[in-house]
Amino acid sequence: MSEATPVDTAPPPVNQLPDEFGQGNTAQSSRRMKTIVGVAAVVVVGLIILGFVWMLSAGVTGTVRDVVIILLAVESLLLVGLTLYLVLQVTLLVRMMRDELRPLIKSAQETVNSARGTTRFVGQKIVKPTAEASANVARVTRMFQVLFRGK
Repeated sequence: MSEATPVDTAPPPVNQLPDEFGQGNTAQSSRRMKTIVGVAAVVVVGLIILGFVWMLSAGVTGTVRDVVIILLAVESLLLVGLTLYLVLQVTLLVRMMRDELRPLIKSAQETVNSARGTTRFVGQKIVKPTAEASANVARVTRMFQVLFRGK
């Protein structure tokens, strides 16, 4: 029989969130990452400078210039095409929104007009007669209070 070694399953400290564990390790990892990025940037800049030196010594700068001009022209054409496609998509979106919003606004306007008519009807047929009846009852009550106050 072999005994299993216990696994360290201690609960986290009370005042720390799980992402706060190993905070010193993350700072060291961050410094290491910054160092790696710095070294990579220096290497890339060095390779670019070496490439320029090699082109100048080999005398191929004219060829490279021509290739770069062709690549920039192709990129320019691609960007113009993508811009036209974007303008077309925005135009289609505006048209769709206009076609969808007009019926929605018309429906909302009809609902508001219906509610306005309903409130006008209720005001004229229910509220106004009720208020007038209540006022008449108050008048009659007050009249009887004044007339029969002493009796």
